[in-house]
Amino acid sequence: MDYKILFIDNHEIYSSSGLTRIIHPGTKLDYPILKADKPWESINQMGGTVRKEGELYRMWYDSWVVNDKHNAYSSLYAESNDGITWYKPNLNMYKDFNGNLNNNIYLNRISLRSNTLSPPQNVEQDHNKNILYTPHLGKEKNYTMVAYDYAYTDYGAYDGYYLAYSKDGISWQDGPQYPVIPGHADVGWFMYDDTDTIFRGIVKSYLNIRGYSRRSVLWTESKDALEWTLPKPAIIPDQIDDSWAEGNPERFSQFYGMPIFRYNSIILGFVEDFRTTDGHRSRDGFTYPQLVSSRDGRKWERVGDRSPIIELGQAGHWDWGSITIGNSIIIEKEEIKAYYTGRNDTHAHTTINNEPVKGAIGVAKWPIDRFVGLKSQEFGFLELNELIPKNRLHINANANKGYIQIGLYNQEKEIEGFGIEDCLKITSDSLDHIIKWNTALTPPKIQLKIKISVYNAEIFSLWWS
Repeated sequence: MDYKILFIDNHEIYSSSGLTRIIHPGTKLDYPILKADKPWESINQMGGTVRKEGELYRMWYDSWVVNDKHNAYSSLYAESNDGITWYKPNLNMYKDFNGNLNNNIYLNRISLRSNTLSPPQNVEQDHNKNILYTPHLGKEKNYTMVAYDYAYTDYGAYDGYYLAYSKDGISWQDGPQYPVIPGHADVGWFMYDDTDTIFRGIVKSYLNIRGYSRRSVLWTESKDALEWTLPKPAIIPDQIDDSWAEGNPERFSQFYGMPIFRYNSIILGFVEDFRTTDGHRSRDGFTYPQLVSSRDGRKWERVGDRSPIIELGQAGHWDWGSITIGNSIIIEKEEIKAYYTGRNDTHAHTTINNEPVKGAIGVAKWPIDRFVGLKSQEFGFLELNELIPKNRLHINANANKGYIQIGLYNQEKEIEGFGIEDCLKITSDSLDHIIKWNTALTPPKIQLKIKISVYNAEIFSLWWS
């Protein structure tokens, strides 16, 4: 893919005026796309991964089964041809908690290690499973799983993040018998960054921040997924994050987790803002994701006004209490999809009218590159750092109520025929406008600065082809 200048951060911006960075929450389907409708399912959630391979969508997800006999996560698998309607295949691999082998359970690590098809009756295991595509490790390791396991049984040495490997994403072989990241807490998200050829991770831990023990997100990285750097804080709640509490000592923000993914020239994170409402008990509250960004996976920046990138549902709706996304971003030619867990309860499992707690998986969508834009109310102006141009300049922009013009400059000198006034005005909404000037010439292949005039319009990304 051609390198894109994304206006999510200021990395490529030399100067600007009259422009405001706007967060665009995803458009959600009103209904869940995957609900618990099997006997071995209870509270379905995106504690896993969604990938698109060719035309096939693949989902590795969790179901938390809790009743008077069982308290455990099931590792489940589903497929779809359109990303909306999902099929749960009969894998016939592991028995569920009722002894049934006809199900879509793709892994039970305790059963795998103890050489039995039947899982223990009351064990949480393999929490937040990240399925990473890693064919560079060899054909028997096309997929690498990183998941948090609690050492409640003698199958694991101690709590931490464990590995597993698979050729096809269905049949798994165990990784090392010890966690590759010991300890920390149970919500971690990982990626393999093809651009930088490195594994990146965000693990949850507890830090004392301004008098509260808070769930916090720490970054780590690895060349082989076996040896990881010491996790360090990625981003911590500041006083702006706590401002919603209006000074109430029982209310403060924590960061529950942060799924991360590569998006062209940038790394994005969906940091989960857990707005705690019961003080140091730290059990109750609402959770929703905000967008953050990084250029190296280590230093992270807040984006815009920190408003939700996926909004909670209305009171009583199936996703009004909590939204978390998991390792579940699908980037297509003209659309981005994020699969998320929606729950009808707060973190302490409180529902509005004491109805049963339910969790399901939904989807939110954005037009390509349109998580964030730079918008002018009247006149805005933007100068970008110098780049060597190619043949055609493209911009993703909405100018249906105004216009956009672009000029090319070298050392502040206008390139003849390519000035702002020479540019044909963009006056419509398109994911891919091709910039045209009143000249038959092509831009010279030298370092050029791009200047953009924006009138009552919004710009999202820009690139050469």
